[in-house]
Amino acid sequence: MSLGWKKFSFFEKDDRRGVQLPENTTCCSGSADHIAFGCDDGQVILYERAFTNQVAFEAHQQRVVQMVCLKEHKLLITLGRDDASMGSTKLKVWNLEVIPAGGSPALVRTIKVFPAASKAPEVEVTGLQVHEAAWPRFSIAIGTSASHIHLLRGELGREKLQRSVLHVREGNASEPITGMAFTGEGSNLCLFAVTQSQTVAFDIATSGKSLLDEMGAERDSTTQTSSGDLVVARPEAVYFYSMDGRGPCFVFEGQKRSLRWLRHYLVSVTRSSIPGGGPSSTALHLYDLRNKLIAATLPLQQEPRHVETAWGQVVVVQADGGVAYLHEKELSAKLELLYSKSLYLVSLNLATSEEAEPSMVAEIQRRYGDHLYAKHDYDAAMGQYVATIGYLEPSYVIRKFLDAQRIHNLTSYLEQLHSLGRAGADHTTLLLNCYTKLKDVAKLDAFLRGSGATEGASSLPFDVETAVCRAAGYYEHALAVAQSAGEPEWYLDILLEDCHSYDEALVYLQSLPRQQAAAALGRHGKSLINNRAEATTAQLMQLCTDMGDESKVDGDWIAKVADFAHLYTERPQALMLLCEFVLNSTRAPPSEAFLYHTLLQLYLADRLPDEEADGEASTSQTKRREQALELLRRGWPAGDDPRYDPDHALMLCRMMSFRPGLTFLYENLRLFREVHMAAGDHAGLIEACARLGDVSRGGDPHLWTEVLQYFGSQNYDCSAQVKEVLAHIEAGGLLPPLVVLQALAANPALKLSVVKGFAARTLAAEAAAVDEDRKVIARFQEETGAMRAEITELKTKARVFQNSRCALSGSALELPAVHFMCGHSFNARSLGENERECPLCAPQFRTILDIRRSLRAGAAEQDKFFTQLKNSTDGFNVIAEFFGRGILNNTNSSAPG
Repeated sequence: MSLGWKKFSFFEKDDRRGVQLPENTTCCSGSADHIAFGCDDGQVILYERAFTNQVAFEAHQQRVVQMVCLKEHKLLITLGRDDASMGSTKLKVWNLEVIPAGGSPALVRTIKVFPAASKAPEVEVTGLQVHEAAWPRFSIAIGTSASHIHLLRGELGREKLQRSVLHVREGNASEPITGMAFTGEGSNLCLFAVTQSQTVAFDIATSGKSLLDEMGAERDSTTQTSSGDLVVARPEAVYFYSMDGRGPCFVFEGQKRSLRWLRHYLVSVTRSSIPGGGPSSTALHLYDLRNKLIAATLPLQQEPRHVETAWGQVVVVQADGGVAYLHEKELSAKLELLYSKSLYLVSLNLATSEEAEPSMVAEIQRRYGDHLYAKHDYDAAMGQYVATIGYLEPSYVIRKFLDAQRIHNLTSYLEQLHSLGRAGADHTTLLLNCYTKLKDVAKLDAFLRGSGATEGASSLPFDVETAVCRAAGYYEHALAVAQSAGEPEWYLDILLEDCHSYDEALVYLQSLPRQQAAAALGRHGKSLINNRAEATTAQLMQLCTDMGDESKVDGDWIAKVADFAHLYTERPQALMLLCEFVLNSTRAPPSEAFLYHTLLQLYLADRLPDEEADGEASTSQTKRREQALELLRRGWPAGDDPRYDPDHALMLCRMMSFRPGLTFLYENLRLFREVHMAAGDHAGLIEACARLGDVSRGGDPHLWTEVLQYFGSQNYDCSAQVKEVLAHIEAGGLLPPLVVLQALAANPALKLSVVKGFAARTLAAEAAAVDEDRKVIARFQEETGAMRAEITELKTKARVFQNSRCALSGSALELPAVHFMCGHSFNARSLGENERECPLCAPQFRTILDIRRSLRAGAAEQDKFFTQLKNSTDGFNVIAEFFGRGILNNTNSSAPG
């Protein structure tokens, strides 16, 4: 038994019922997917995980001597005899990737172990090892009872193999090979070999041999660790070997057999003698060598037939053929077992060795700290609590040490909390209080100045934003720390809120980049404006215009007045100056509409809060209203789009009863009814219509129609105004008399005499126009009748040409002559080739054709038709004109059916 090692139950035992292996099994090997057993009759029994899907097949005709399940590839290598003749010991490779139902795995290759040319009798094979790290190249070591190792190297798919023999003992002396293990890779590949009296290592590349120990081991008393070291068990201890020689050893009492390695556990079947000559006991132990503990113990009635690792578990085939396997418990279950025994240091070592989550390690340290705290070992407990920073709530630790009045321990914890950047404002306050109670002026001053607290320690990070030194009155220290930390917000907080140093704050703002200065003014600007309005506004004038300092990184950046307007609630005159300056200094300032809206609101205000306070009368209400009208005109130049929102401006003017502004906006928006009609300003209404309704100057003639309807809806006598409106309507021919009479009939105070003259003149003009139209119609009818008679004559009667002279040259007609239906005759030589039109009548005829084509093209432009119809005062005239152009002749019609 190990000396002083604690025993635990980190593994659980499961008996696999229903699995009974035959007594003639000779060897076994396991991997992550399978476990295989070889029998003395050549059979191999193969199981998948948890002893499911048993497959039995004949691998050899006689005894299966050795076998290896490869760890990284699903291959099984068996070594056995097929008959009693020479060369019957063979090595076979089986593919376990796909095993057909009811069949056996595919045989990949068969290799004779001993050369056929050798006449020496075959010796007993005592060991088999395979190196597969360089797959598909492999190395196979076969140990014999004659101290020889037959080495086979090559590729699985190639027939020819490289064979060599390694001699562990020179001369005639011989003893069986009891253990082998490959280590290293490539050109550094080596082979450990163990006999009963020696432990050696071979360099595979050179076949060179190194003696590692003059002591060996019995069969089944060696294994290999995950890192490649050789483990050799002897009665007194377990020894570790590397290529450099013998390494550490661990003292375990008793005879050790069936050595195996599972993750970081050493598996061994140990037979121990009881003092006093009593019967010996046999047990399987799992040793955790890193943490020096026995992870599991399985008492055995007899020495087991086989012990193997498979599926990440330890498989034990007992003497009666029964199968049991040990599987490891979850880490949390193992830790709970250790907690119950207050073995926190073991728990910590175990969690660290198994690479547990940091939060789990912190929980162990918290429990360990609580355990030490309960034993009043405060210094050691604090060491554990410090290690939990970042996972354990600091208040948990602080509360404990505040209650225990352990200021020194609490101070060290808070310092570590700050050094790791995990401290809050309350922790800083508490640390300063600790320094004060300890009267450690040096640490207090060093902490406030950020120069470190302990000798040899790095400077402590200081959270200036929650600096408790401000509350303690250490303003100078706080300013120095904030400036060194490069935090302008915190620096200004202290300057303005604690020191009230407004001038110094403005100087500091000048040194900052433009964007940082703007952000700082957005936060502290109200205090600065209320106390230093002129200087603060001057800085904002620079930030909100292109008067930037090109030496700064963001010298061309421009701030928006809108971001600072809310700071001027108590100083609106300063805001007025800022908006005026920005509007006059920059061609297109950011948020231009906002500047107009803000200035208009300030100009229209009845009284500004700081007018009386300053005792100034220069910005009186009358002057400001004049400025408001000028601002509206400036922001909406004639023929251009407005630079502000007219609806917003209308709302402000209406709220403040600013009639000149309303008039300007209504006129620009062409809302005359709202500005003049609502106020009853008849003279202004007619004047506006005369100015803006003149068609010759691009005005809208429909304004007079609206004015007429307005006067018609009144209930008092407005004859003078109606006569003036009718004069404009008559001059422009805007409305027929019937519409005028219907519009004015609604006013009971108006007399017929008001419209009598208008109606008479209009009717007389219309009658004259009708007479003129009748004359034109009669003339057109006469001309049309003549044309029809001429067409009929051309269709029904022969035309006799009696001209004797050429109409073009005046010479006598000679044959061949050309006569045209218009009555002109020409000599053929006077006309050009292919001339088919009368040269005298063709120009006039082409003019008529061009007019017709133009009319048809105009009739086809439907958009133009609807536009003219919409904008015309006489829609019927437009329709008649387009009918005359032949708009209906362009309509495509299809026959029904």
